[in-house]
Amino acid sequence: MPVNATTSFQAAVDRKPASPRVSARISHDAAPGRIRFKHPGLIGRKRLARAVDAALRNCRGVRTTRADAATGSVLVEFDPPAGPAALARIIDAAAAGEEPAPLAGESAALALSSAASGDQHAAERHWHAMTAGGAAELLGAGLSRGMTDEQAAERLLAFGPNELPRAKPRSAVAIFAQQLVSLPVLLLAGSAVLSLTTGGVVDALVIAAVVVLNGGIATATEHQAERTILGLSDYAPEPVPVLREGVRRHIHPAELVRGDILLVERGMLIPADARLIESSELSVNESALTGEALPVQKNAQFVLPADTLLPERCNMLFRGTAVTGGCALALVTETGSSTELGRVQSLLNAVRPPETPMQRQLDDVERELILLNGLICAVVFGVGVYHRHGLVAMLRNAISLIVAAIPEGLPAVATTTLALGVQNMRKRDVLVRRLDAVETLGAVEVIGLDKTGTLTENRMAAAAIHTAGLLLRLEGDRLLHGDREADGPTAAVARRLFEVAVLCNESSVRPGPDGPLIEGTATETALIEAALAFGVDAVSLRFSAPVLENAPRSEGRKRMSTLHSVEEGRRLLCVKGEPSEVLALCSAQHTAEGVQPLDEASRANILRANERMAGQALRVLGLALCEKDADPRDECDLEWLGLIGLVNPIRPSVQPALRRLARAGVRCVMITGDQSATARAIARQLDLANGGELRVLEAGQITDLSADTLAALAGQAQVFARVSPVDKLNIVKALQTGGRVVGMTGDGVNDGPALRAAHISIAMGGDGTDVAREVADMVLASNDLNGVIEAVRLGRATYANIRKVLRYLISTSVSETLAMLGAALIDGGVAMTSTQLLWLNIAGEPLPALALGLEEPESSVMDQPPHDARAPILSMGDFRHLIREGVMIGSTTLAAYALAGGTRNLPRASTITFHGITYGQLLHAIRCRSEAPGLYGKLVHSQNHKLNGALLLSAVAQVAAQLSPATRRALNLAPLGGRDILTIAGIVLGGGLANSIFDYAVHIRSASAARRLSLGKPS
Repeated sequence: MPVNATTSFQAAVDRKPASPRVSARISHDAAPGRIRFKHPGLIGRKRLARAVDAALRNCRGVRTTRADAATGSVLVEFDPPAGPAALARIIDAAAAGEEPAPLAGESAALALSSAASGDQHAAERHWHAMTAGGAAELLGAGLSRGMTDEQAAERLLAFGPNELPRAKPRSAVAIFAQQLVSLPVLLLAGSAVLSLTTGGVVDALVIAAVVVLNGGIATATEHQAERTILGLSDYAPEPVPVLREGVRRHIHPAELVRGDILLVERGMLIPADARLIESSELSVNESALTGEALPVQKNAQFVLPADTLLPERCNMLFRGTAVTGGCALALVTETGSSTELGRVQSLLNAVRPPETPMQRQLDDVERELILLNGLICAVVFGVGVYHRHGLVAMLRNAISLIVAAIPEGLPAVATTTLALGVQNMRKRDVLVRRLDAVETLGAVEVIGLDKTGTLTENRMAAAAIHTAGLLLRLEGDRLLHGDREADGPTAAVARRLFEVAVLCNESSVRPGPDGPLIEGTATETALIEAALAFGVDAVSLRFSAPVLENAPRSEGRKRMSTLHSVEEGRRLLCVKGEPSEVLALCSAQHTAEGVQPLDEASRANILRANERMAGQALRVLGLALCEKDADPRDECDLEWLGLIGLVNPIRPSVQPALRRLARAGVRCVMITGDQSATARAIARQLDLANGGELRVLEAGQITDLSADTLAALAGQAQVFARVSPVDKLNIVKALQTGGRVVGMTGDGVNDGPALRAAHISIAMGGDGTDVAREVADMVLASNDLNGVIEAVRLGRATYANIRKVLRYLISTSVSETLAMLGAALIDGGVAMTSTQLLWLNIAGEPLPALALGLEEPESSVMDQPPHDARAPILSMGDFRHLIREGVMIGSTTLAAYALAGGTRNLPRASTITFHGITYGQLLHAIRCRSEAPGLYGKLVHSQNHKLNGALLLSAVAQVAAQLSPATRRALNLAPLGGRDILTIAGIVLGGGLANSIFDYAVHIRSASAARRLSLGKPS
């Protein structure tokens, strides 16, 4: 029977000796979450030991406890809010027969625990209002060594993985139910009810079949499209560095738990909410959470008021944000759905794909067609009633006509076509994150190209240095001045230059079986490789001169500085960065004769060398040092060492790709952080000006310009040099002025704000940072510019396919409307019955329409300018063209109806009309494959096997409907003779031929007008 805590306390009081109070002391606490106390007052007192056990079990956070009266020891396993001090107080109180006081901070821990367990009424968590130590104590975490594997495993089991809940796609049943509440389906339902009330049971069954079949097709396509959309954000997250048991480890973000210590680095995507412990020049892009594109500065030292707004919590990091500069240590406070990002996501009860601009345009088109066709159907109904065809029958026909005449699936077909386009891009290693990005791709007018990794190969190598007043060429381990090797004193200065390049470097270097292993950016790696080739032992040098403090590159600071401890307690400050900025901080220089003052002549010589090296398309860095204990953020009186020029080879495929983009009407500009001389040299090699005058804008020239002036200059420049992340953002906004659709490529942290601001952002290659991949609308598998061309080509093709689908659906709807209206006006007859009209919705439209959405890109798609993103997808000229095509098909059908006898022989005339217009529409689907004139090439050279299959299936279904007695009776079809079949063939070929003749006429007239215009004659 368990010991009652109150009874045990009283018993302990009764047995308490009148002696001085003794206290519990810790005898062992090496394992986190497990501690052993010694309390002499428990020895030989079993009842007192049981009282201690009972008191500890009532303490929140204690998992197990065992008090041993034989030894006087108490073993406790615990979680927060329990801690060593609080547990000792409880043991002392229980041993003294007193009621233990509540744990300090227990109420906050209760709120934390309830929040972590999903309690919707949990108290607001104010981690920003605590010190880092206070947050660590509340979480039961150690700031010096981090979590143990055992603690992490227990918390992972208790609170679940650090993942946001994935939205589930709607069920097929829910999608199907939604199909049944659209206006066309309601009209069909009304027609079915009328059919039943007038004895038309077969008609009602056919209508029901049409509803089910159309709903099934729409459900299948929309379900697949929705799954594609929900899968757009899939990507493999990178492992994150943490401190576990005092050791740096890389773990999967899903394995993070509260209390983990994050090692925050530049370029990292924050995987969980965290309280900063230490920070150095830390800046974070929080646009994913706050919408603010510019990076915000963070500082671990602040303790903020509890009511501080989220964007102002400068001592916190939030999941989904991106580190753009600096480094830090941070304590994970919330994971998974408990993070701020998770809380925002939890507000969404269901995920629906957002309506794209194209869908909104198509909704407008559908409403306009409803009004137009509604008026036409009213005329058909009125004429039929006038000719006494029966009120109910004509009402049913009118409703069937409006359903058949209106392409009710326009938005759904557009969404499906976009989704299919996304899938097609994925097969070609182009990952699209947003559905409407496919629309935007087809309209891109300007693309901002990041130099490194896009125009140039994502590798660098040191090619030259300038030191001791000489420009030297690097060839392996040789340092050449002309054809001669550098002398000893010059080589000694060069060696010092390479040593600083190794020390002032963010790459990691460790011993490997075949030489040092280097992990870092292309630039940093190239510097260490050059030093190794020159004979510098990078591993030993790093060991003998450890980093004490560093000041990384950041906004407005184009240099990196590191402070090192060297032998005999001396300090060494190493600086590396933009040459003119580093040179301005120097007062002396290293020469072959030793350290000498840096006079104006020497400065001018260094700047000339810098321009010369940059003019050779080298990326140039200046290096300096200072042997004193100095603040790495406040460098002064440095000693200049020299320049290192790094070559970044241009990709062989870039020049042909740029020419192809220019031919497609896409203007390309280079946006780079390099010096203007380097950028200009590369731009000349690439012929970015297309044979014209090359215009280069530097960041210093645009800083103080007004938005209008910058927009005007941005429209003329081909190169933007020495730009910062903020400059890139402003340049993208300037390029967007005037409604231009701007794309931006990038692969680094500094590209994040510009990528976010662009209409379409493209992250390049698998070597890019998490920041670039997360922000971008598209991610390419490689850094090759051909990937951008492929993305633009597929985007244009998808847009063109949607226009083909619209052309087919609208023109065929016009043909059906014209046939019905014409028959009513000619003799008051009904060209097709309601069931025949409904059959057209099955055999004549859905499958060919969907198959047209899978058409391969036309060969000329990249020889045309981009479409106007501000213009509707169908212009008035397009509508006139589509109406003319529908009129041609409808007119030939109407002529056949009249020749077949009209109302005098209605069953035969209706059957010929029905088959003629169905096959005419199937032939028209082939014409819709391209806007180019002609039919033969589209028919013979079709590579769209899905369209061929859809047309064959629809044609076979039409033949089966005529041959089967059951469907013949249901559709009111008359038997057909040889003459009737020839008439149907005449309808089909006549409509197709007439449209082809008109297409050729329009094409010849347009070509003639263009030729006259090119000759300067009035058109």
